[in-house]
Amino acid sequence: MSSNPSSGIRQPAASIISRRSFAVTWVCAVPNLGGFFGAAPPIHRQSTKLMGTFCEIQVCHSDAVLAQQAIRRAFDEMERVERLLSNHDPASELSALNREASRSPFRVSDELLDFVLQCRALYDATENAFDPTVGPLVRAWGFFTSHPETPSDRDIAAAKATSGFDKVQVNEAARTVSFATAGMEIDSGGIGKGYAVDRAVQVLREVGIEAALVSAGGSTLYALGSRPGRPGWRIAIKNPADWQRPLALVDLCGSSLSTSGISERSVQAGSRRYSHIFDPRTGEPVERMCQVTVIAPRAAESDALTKAAFILPRDSVMNLFRRRPGVHALRIEGPCGEGSVWITPWSSSVFLQNRNSS
Repeated sequence: MSSNPSSGIRQPAASIISRRSFAVTWVCAVPNLGGFFGAAPPIHRQSTKLMGTFCEIQVCHSDAVLAQQAIRRAFDEMERVERLLSNHDPASELSALNREASRSPFRVSDELLDFVLQCRALYDATENAFDPTVGPLVRAWGFFTSHPETPSDRDIAAAKATSGFDKVQVNEAARTVSFATAGMEIDSGGIGKGYAVDRAVQVLREVGIEAALVSAGGSTLYALGSRPGRPGWRIAIKNPADWQRPLALVDLCGSSLSTSGISERSVQAGSRRYSHIFDPRTGEPVERMCQVTVIAPRAAESDALTKAAFILPRDSVMNLFRRRPGVHALRIEGPCGEGSVWITPWSSSVFLQNRNSS
């Protein structure tokens, strides 16, 4: 799965999760993890490198053996998702789809079909701002290399001709996916980490874990339940202008949080700084946006919606997010270090500012 950029409607049978079951509740019930009057159970944690980044899982449980086994199973599931959705592994099913779909309809597994349908639903819902086919544009700007640079107008036009999720054709009955134009590809980088986190959380639920925090690179997290005696898992949102002082704090519980920012990767061209997040409608990287954090019921949703919230104007973000229960956004608008903070109007009690973390 690529770590570079690029509402689920359906989920694979093994991962069907009701949207209502993930409604955000900011005062979560404290799980029964070892007795009401007993000491709080310890936090067990493991980390490993997956999807081009370091992933960490914390589990709060009194049984150390069960906790460690649960973490291992969750990581195994994330590794399986990486094998399914990797853009770099030629043996992955997504890589096979990218090679073959422009030649003839490619028959996919139920899970990959549902993943593509989730991407389509988010593409449609976000005014086409979330588009996992922007790989040719990302490549034209050199973001898949260590030395990004501004491409020529000709290169941009050629990349735009092979981008656009409207060129992805899905036949649900036949379980096939095809591309209308040669050279197209689906890049899972804009949603794949969130999808893997959701799958890991489902595994933890299935083995009876009630309190856990799953993180993919620190940029996409899901909080399962809460830590004993606390309203949630305390998450600090980094401040690009001052890494020692968090921009805001969130008590995350039963929901996901994702952050995307220009500080990750960018191109400096003269006086202009371009982010690694592209507006697929113009074919150019977004300017004058520093960082976006989105909270949503599912990690795949928050992961994808950070890209949409990075690209779209305020009115469009509000129109989109107010229709999606439990979705909140915090943006730093303008150049990093000089921009202003904007929060969706209904989210002031969610993003806790000017408080010390605990």
